[in-house]
Amino acid sequence: MDFDVQQFVFRYFLSWSAIISRLTGLILYSPFFGGHYFPPLIKVLFVVFTSYILIPAVGTPIPLTTPVGDIVLIEMLNFTFGFAAGLVANILFWAVDFAGDIYGYQLGFSAATIYDPQTETESVILSQMTSIGFLFMFVLMKGPLILFQVLVESFRLVPLTIMRMDANFPLEFSTLMGNVLIFGLQIGIPMIFFMILVTFVLGIMSKLLPQLNVFIVGLPLKVLVGMIILVGLLPIWADVVVRYTRELTVWMNQIFKWF
Repeated sequence: MDFDVQQFVFRYFLSWSAIISRLTGLILYSPFFGGHYFPPLIKVLFVVFTSYILIPAVGTPIPLTTPVGDIVLIEMLNFTFGFAAGLVANILFWAVDFAGDIYGYQLGFSAATIYDPQTETESVILSQMTSIGFLFMFVLMKGPLILFQVLVESFRLVPLTIMRMDANFPLEFSTLMGNVLIFGLQIGIPMIFFMILVTFVLGIMSKLLPQLNVFIVGLPLKVLVGMIILVGLLPIWADVVVRYTRELTVWMNQIFKWF
């Protein structure tokens, strides 16, 4: 069977561009795919070829006779959908960055910064370590595959020809994104608690043993205790990633209701 270019352009070119818009919004802001360690050319090729492969699965033709205003609205809403999905998928990773900053400040490593290739900025070294660790566990849990499956499922639940957005979308989306602070504090609170406890113990020791130089003993003691706590938290972090990958589909289904 010959490939009819004219028929494809007339029926599916706009569908292809709408899929590209949705996939672009997701790729730009999602974990793993959105990292700066992937060259832009690789991302562009991935979006173009993946969207072309998805055309038969979507099966929603948008003819070229569609009004220009409708085409612009469809493209914008599909990009917004992918953008929202990518941001929601990144919630825990931003929370981990926040928790890593907390760890760094508590252990006295706030001045120890390193270049972060994912954000192209300087970040606290512990924040970088926790981010890479969570990303590694996310990949082991097949998180990118789950994210891609959710994207494919979205074409069935939210058609390409979406022409509206729920009026409550901005409020509910901002509420959902507020989980970044909550998750970050939940991950960082154990470290904060133990560091406060260490500081309290050092304060008592300085009163009981005036000859003890707390400033010399305090920093290495905090680092030692902090590293022990950090190692002890690794199994808990693994459980957090497992729960996150399960909750990811629930959060995505919530996005489906907004469109």
